[in-house]
Amino acid sequence: LAEMGIQVIQGQGPETLVIDPKSIEWGTVSPQNFQYRFRQKPGPKNPLGRIKFMFPNRFNVYIHDTPARDLFEKSSRSFSSGCIRIEKPILLAQYLLSGKQSWNSDQISAALASGIENTVSLPKPVPVHLLYWTAWVSPDGIVQFRKDIYNRDEKLLKALALPAPSKKRE
Repeated sequence: LAEMGIQVIQGQGPETLVIDPKSIEWGTVSPQNFQYRFRQKPGPKNPLGRIKFMFPNRFNVYIHDTPARDLFEKSSRSFSSGCIRIEKPILLAQYLLSGKQSWNSDQISAALASGIENTVSLPKPVPVHLLYWTAWVSPDGIVQFRKDIYNRDEKLLKALALPAPSKKRE
């Protein structure tokens, strides 16, 4: 576990402890008495990479870095578990932190190189708008289609087939 940057955590809130996994008698642990959580630290082996951008949502979706850089070469983008993998996270961090004097590009690079986890609040909130498209027209005028991995097209087609709501006259 340790070589993957995974911590074993016991307890909640202020009573949280990171414990050595070798100190646990795993043979005695069952679903009924399981009292641990696992957390993988940010870094080169973490699927979320070195940078994770949190934004308010009820689905625990993040915009994040990735160590699997080769996935950006593939036409399918459905290799994540619902989160949004970003190709140039450092540029996004620089843009988002441009209003914070203590976070220029050198300081961002130094923080990443240190391996120490930082939580940085933005100087002001930035609206996040996510779009899920399975069809669009590319800049060269070619219609593009992709697989509907979240099965939303059928629901959308049904909604589009409904009669338009009538306007009430006042």
